[in-house]
Amino acid sequence: MTVGAVVNGVLGSALMPRPLRLAGYRLLGARVRSGNIFPGLRVYGSMRNLEIGRRTFVNAECYLEPVAPIRIGEACQFGPQAMIVTSHHPRMPDGTVSRVSEGRAVRIGDRVWVGARAQILPGVTIADDVVIAAGAVVTRDCPVPGVYAGVPARLVRETSVAT
Repeated sequence: MTVGAVVNGVLGSALMPRPLRLAGYRLLGARVRSGNIFPGLRVYGSMRNLEIGRRTFVNAECYLEPVAPIRIGEACQFGPQAMIVTSHHPRMPDGTVSRVSEGRAVRIGDRVWVGARAQILPGVTIADDVVIAAGAVVTRDCPVPGVYAGVPARLVRETSVAT
């Protein structure tokens, strides 16, 4: 049985109790500090590149690709089928696209909400207290607390954060 089969088939199963799911992710090298990972999580990449903070909730059928590091902060919320991709295929000098992928890290701050089926693409950094609307495609950094929506995602409403 491959690591992918263990992670996606066994640990991602609806029959796997949450405490065992968390223990399994940790055993395989992920730095997961939250037991709120629902069934159906798909991970394609190195578990050692995955970090999920305390009190973060990952809803059903999310997709994480930690080819490069993915760091998710504390108290984040992910809607169903949210996706984080870290692999990128650069253009070659002749204009063709490389068949060999390069990893670009994704960093997500604390208290970030990611709506259902939102996509976060390689190399993106999301600040604390950001909301990513459902279905948004995040292609660039989200440096200001607020709501980002659309394809590509853009800041549609800035929010002030009480300290």
